Formats: sequence, structure tokens, C-alpha cells
Amino acid sequence: MPRKSCSGTRVTVLALSTSSPTLSIALVDGRKVLARHHQLIGRGHAEALVPAIAALLTGRRVEAIIVDIGPGSYTGIRIGIAAARALGVAWGVPVHGVSALGLVAAQAFAADPTLDSVFALIDAGRGHAAGALIGPDLVAPLPAVVTSLPAGAAAAGAGAGLLPGAAALHLDHPDAAFAGHFPPAALGLPQALYAGD
Repeated sequence: MPRKSCSGTRVTVLALSTSSPTLSIALVDGRKVLARHHQLIGRGHAEALVPAIAALLTGRRVEAIIVDIGPGSYTGIRIGIAAARALGVAWGVPVHGVSALGLVAAQAFAADPTLDSVFALIDAGRGHAAGALIGPDLVAPLPAVVTSLPAGAAAAGAGAGLLPGAAALHLDHPDAAFAGHFPPAALGLPQALYAGD
């Protein structure tokens, strides 16, 4: 996660997540959340995203953008990435991509820093959960359909609610407020990652 500019001052990052039924936007400075909008809207990300960003900024200057690249909703992922890239060009700031599963895992590690790993799970539709086992480095491997978890495994995310007997640390969709937890090695290109990839 970009922490300092060339001059050594802190960097304000706009984080976007539109890969799930939740529209999640945050302004973060490292792990500090300056402003947050996290709302379950179902559909309508395209119409709601830009007004929500404008309301969140309130005159603040953004020096980098982090966008959730999926897996998740095909349309939602494309909306978030297109907006992030357009704003990056307009503002002349770098745009980085992070996995939706990484955002789910970051929230779990924030709740319990003693975890060695967590199964980050999203609702992949049609009653299926997709996810991956993620460590504290938040580097997410390619997702796979998950039908059960090993005994005693830590789980998190909306997909955990679809697995019988899964004890979840949280059942939330990806939350942009946790984008500040990503180390630089977990940041990637703003390119879509779909559950089938």
C-alpha cells in the first residue's frame, strides 16, 4: 500500500469495491480510515458510484487509487475498474488493483491479528462460495469454488454463510476501508479477476 509520497508525507488513497452487492468506498491514510461509505445496494453501482465518491471527497486530494478487481460480479468489477482508471488519468495518480478476497481477509486479520491464515470467501452466486486461503501478506491466489472447509479453519466473508457449519469471523462483503492494510507486494494491476479465471 502506498504509504508516503516522494516528499515523505502521508498519502491519501481512494479505495473502491464494487464487485459485490455492496458499494464500498473509503479514503484511507495507511490503516487510518478518513471517510467511508459501505452500503448494500444490490444493483445500481454504475449510477451510485460517482456521486458517492464526490460526497466522500469533500475537497480532499487523492494521491493514489486502489480498486477491487474481483472475483465477484462481472458488471460490478468492470464498473469499479473503469471508474478507478478514469479517475487515475483525470487526477494523474497511480491506480492499483487488489483482490476482493484480500479485502475480506484484511478485515478478518484486523479483527484477529493472531491468525496464521483465513479462508476468504465470497458469494459466487447460485448458492456457491468461491474463495482462497490467504495469509497475513494478503496476497490472494486464484479463487476456486469451495464446498467445505477443513476442521477448525478460520473463515470470513459473505460466502462463509453458504457453507454448512462454517464459523465465520465476519460475513461481510469486501470493504474498501481495509485497503490500507495491503502491503506493496499485494498490490497489482487494475485488471479484472473473475471467479472462473
